Amino acid sequence: MWAIGGKGDYIVKFRRHHALLVTALLVIGMAAFGRRASAATADAGTPITIEFWDFPRLPKTAAYLTEAMARFERENPGVKIRYTRLPWQDGQQKVTLSVNSGRPPDVCGQVNVSPMYISQEVLEPLNDYLADIKDDFYPDYLDAVTYRGQIYAIPWFKACYVALLNLDLFEKFGVEPPKNGRWTWGEFLKKMDALTTTVEGRQHYGLVTNLGPMEYEAYSIIYMNGGRIVSARPDGTAEIGVNSAAFREGLQRLVDLEYKYKVCMPGVGAMTQEQSWNVWRDGRNCAVTFQGGWCITAVQVANEAVEETNAKKRAAGRLDEIEKPIHWAIAAPPNDEGTTPILGSSGLTTYVVFKQKDSRKRALCAKFARFLISGEGQKVLKYENCYPSLKSTGNLWADNAALGNVFELFPAGVMFPLVPGGERIDWVLQQQIQKALLRDSRTGNPILTVDQATSEAFRRLEAVLDRGLRRFEAGTRK
Repeated sequence: MWAIGGKGDYIVKFRRHHALLVTALLVIGMAAFGRRASAATADAGTPITIEFWDFPRLPKTAAYLTEAMARFERENPGVKIRYTRLPWQDGQQKVTLSVNSGRPPDVCGQVNVSPMYISQEVLEPLNDYLADIKDDFYPDYLDAVTYRGQIYAIPWFKACYVALLNLDLFEKFGVEPPKNGRWTWGEFLKKMDALTTTVEGRQHYGLVTNLGPMEYEAYSIIYMNGGRIVSARPDGTAEIGVNSAAFREGLQRLVDLEYKYKVCMPGVGAMTQEQSWNVWRDGRNCAVTFQGGWCITAVQVANEAVEETNAKKRAAGRLDEIEKPIHWAIAAPPNDEGTTPILGSSGLTTYVVFKQKDSRKRALCAKFARFLISGEGQKVLKYENCYPSLKSTGNLWADNAALGNVFELFPAGVMFPLVPGGERIDWVLQQQIQKALLRDSRTGNPILTVDQATSEAFRRLEAVLDRGLRRFEAGTRK
């Protein structure tokens, strides 16, 4: 009935998921329900159909969602879930068009809450429906979906960026990988330097990363000094942080990796996420890359494909064509001595409830969204390599020595706050930050200095967020 999606489609598309949607909407969760929701069963009147739109998930998560929809129908007689699987490529556009046409779904999977949707007043505030489990959510998760005291989405899980290591290269060049997935900035520089070398005419680099629209993998370095792009003040206005000393110092560290230390593959400013991933996976001449947690599953799938191909080659006697799977590990970004590593995050996956005229259906929609993220809905996230929203779930990777020490950092991963105009931040920010990395062909130096890039980014962000707040205020007064 629901056909949620297969592994092949997911692995090809998922790495773009959070980047494509980072300025879109957030999600809505579930768990134990309060009196208001538990009383909302369809057998009190006319049968109810809940229009549910969501993006593809990994196979085990997809199977869970299929079963969860069927179980919700069984436990709520008279309720039918009509599921629509959104494509990665233009699925968010379909949601936006449905909102603008006045025919949005009832419950929708999203990444981050769009300030435009709030000013349009098309989302249901969910405070009443989450009151009994509010304290179980990680505070940062709720803060990211809350504006002026109203919760507009139910968080399901957070995606963060990790350092992915090719251990074959570490071994080849006699470099010890970071112990327990942690390394200081000094250790990181030494290891990157040792991994950057030329062997038999082939250049190897310690790091490959990327920058560009909706791509924040390289911010794993920028954030380490404590700098932030934007923070939300208690009154809901935005405080821009790109001109702070901490942000400038973090950006300078990223620039120095390419221009001063020369341990990063050149061209970070123009490299896309897909390119950096392909370089690491297929080129095998870069020891470390920063990627979303999806990369764990992606490298496992890639290795499985290599082994399947190797089996055919062995059977055909083509032993000289055997390819070695990648021996890999993950680590946190580097941190200064005495500090905790800081992960960047591409956002929260959430469920939102669009405005409902019928109070009974409104309660059922909220109940359904909560239902999806509760119980097994938290535990299955181990296979998504994303961190659950409820504190009571704990660290699903705690018993995994290779992953647990990094995953415990996910709840504090840096996210964009919910502020008016926030959907325009990326549009004005990234082109300035890229200029601090892009090489001027005449001089060989970056097009802009760090101070120039951050000053211009601040000026433009100030204008964008000021306009966003004015539009928001005008929209909510209507």
